Amino acid sequence: MRLTLLLLVVLALFACSAAPMPLLADAPYIDVASPLRGILDPGADPAVVLLDLDGDGHCTGALLASDVVLTARRCLALPSGYTPCPAPGPAVENSRDLATIRVLVGDDAGSAVERARGRAILVPPGDALCGADIALLLLDSTIDDIAPLTVSPIGAAVGDHVRSVSYAGGHKVVRDHVPVAATSASELELTEAPCAGVSGGPAIDEASGMVVGVLSRSGTACDATEGYDVDTRADVFSGLVSAALAEGTMSHASGQAKQKKGAVDLGASCSRGSDCAAGVCAMYGGSQYCTRPCSVHDACPTKNRCMNTQQGATACIEE
Repeated sequence: MRLTLLLLVVLALFACSAAPMPLLADAPYIDVASPLRGILDPGADPAVVLLDLDGDGHCTGALLASDVVLTARRCLALPSGYTPCPAPGPAVENSRDLATIRVLVGDDAGSAVERARGRAILVPPGDALCGADIALLLLDSTIDDIAPLTVSPIGAAVGDHVRSVSYAGGHKVVRDHVPVAATSASELELTEAPCAGVSGGPAIDEASGMVVGVLSRSGTACDATEGYDVDTRADVFSGLVSAALAEGTMSHASGQAKQKKGAVDLGASCSRGSDCAAGVCAMYGGSQYCTRPCSVHDACPTKNRCMNTQQGATACIEE
């Protein structure tokens, strides 16, 4: 009897020792791009268009209707030379010849197709650009095959996140999950690389998919490690937007579509943070993929959880 009990105890101990002990997984490793410079847009933003300024450079715009483009006023005006903010004098002298402004559709300047030209412009009163760097360009023909964007009636708050789209170096570049660092009565400051895109590009609220800002200028030197861009608040000029839509051939809201929400490349393979729209490449569980930062007040997308990383930061990690 004692021998039998001894054998049972030995077998039980052997069975327990054969089962592997659960091991705590290493914390995720992340590579973070700083400042956030973005990636080539993977075709996710057709309503963001390129403005060719008659050989005098390019700007970005956003379709709000089939023949209405939202952009920066400095793109359509002839500047007086006073570009700092605050400016010591008038910043705008006159408007460009609108008929020479070409509106092109495509993700690359080399292959983008001209679809329209300017016919009229609506701008804020006065000759200032600081805090009023916004314009509505009416087109001489419609662009009917692209769902336009919508302007948000309310502004973004500090801590909100936006998606920034602008042409840079002839290519459409998107930056995801860009924090709003500061706000004023008429502008937003976005934590992203300065000088990483031409003026006029939209800042699209991550939660609603609606336009909350228009890129005006860079806030620091282009080589700054932690740069930021300054956007004109679109909600402040909602009356101007409504007036432009009323003059356009598609002034009604039907057919308008909200922009894609969330990261355009969440979960895509990467080797470094600069490969990702939100600037974060995670390495965990044998995989490397694009993700984004997170916090108690910044929840992760579905099927991701916020985890501490080896760098002492937090990031959204696939479950």
